[in-house]
Amino acid sequence: MNITTQNSTPTSDWTASDWTRFRKWLVGMLQVSPVTVTFLKKDGSERVMNCTLQPNLLPKVEIVEGKESRKKTEDVVAVYDLDAQGWRSFTLKNVTKVQLEIS
Repeated sequence: MNITTQNSTPTSDWTASDWTRFRKWLVGMLQVSPVTVTFLKKDGSERVMNCTLQPNLLPKVEIVEGKESRKKTEDVVAVYDLDAQGWRSFTLKNVTKVQLEIS
């Protein structure tokens, strides 16, 4: 089954609650399946990324004592880019398309 959710322009009429629900849904999908996310980069160009948050597809992380963790924000989603084999992030409000397959 192929499910596609599309929003051609980041919408300014969504409430904070709408964005929170969208973030929770997207992170939930990323945790169970690879997802293709299309978004606008800060320079205005479009980027298509095949990414995931599935635990079995993530690299092992070495914990370094005393190392500061990054500041978390609800506006940005950190994901593992399956093509680049590295961690990347995107601004949630810049997402224009989400594609995923559920089997």
